[in-house]
Amino acid sequence: MLFVNEDGFPITEYLPEDHEGRKSYGIIKDPDPTKGRPLRHKSEEREQERKDRPS
Repeated sequence: MLFVNEDGFPITEYLPEDHEGRKSYGIIKDPDPTKGRPLRHKSEEREQERKDRPS
């Protein structure tokens, strides 16, 4: 799940560089970084977990 800005575009600045959402939309900044996103500092770690998880 991605957070979206007021225009409906996903906020991608916290995603890892090779994430498909970031490749699709480019870097879209968080309009209100104080609002939450409690796991944003763990984005790299969570992306690695997603890749390593058996499907």
